[in-house]
Amino acid sequence: MSDSIFKKLAAITVGTALIFAVGETMPVQATELTYNFSNENKTLTGTFSFDEAAANDQEVTIAEGLKIFATYGGQSYTEANDPLASVLTDFSGTILNQAGLGLNFTPSTFNVYRNSFIDLNDSTAAGVQTITYTSVPEPSFMLGLSVFGLSLFLAKKTASSRSSSPKA
Repeated sequence: MSDSIFKKLAAITVGTALIFAVGETMPVQATELTYNFSNENKTLTGTFSFDEAAANDQEVTIAEGLKIFATYGGQSYTEANDPLASVLTDFSGTILNQAGLGLNFTPSTFNVYRNSFIDLNDSTAAGVQTITYTSVPEPSFMLGLSVFGLSLFLAKKTASSRSSSPKA
């Protein structure tokens, strides 16, 4: 039994060493930050993304790589519909709800100004709603979580099959 523990410990040590070795030889890649956004009644939904490095001055513009895709009233909108669109973040690219940060995007029919959505064709109170932002995890982060979860599952399955096998 102790032989099995040493094999597992050796495998973990080699795996950890490989992760650090590969991490040091791979060039640092920019982190792409992605956010989903919507108004209260979900008639406006969308996504925007940008490179985290562009947030170093707290404002990310289209010229700095801001990409926007939104749907409202059955119509699709992108950053091409508002060449002055921008996103205000903290210095790390984080957007906290109701903190005065967020998207500034004004195509012809609506306006998203940080925490507020305004339907430009509806002058009633229903035409003004709150915008909510949700961070979308980076794909490599999701892959890492999947691999970690799979390894835990396999380790548990291996342990349960050993405990249920007949003893000689």
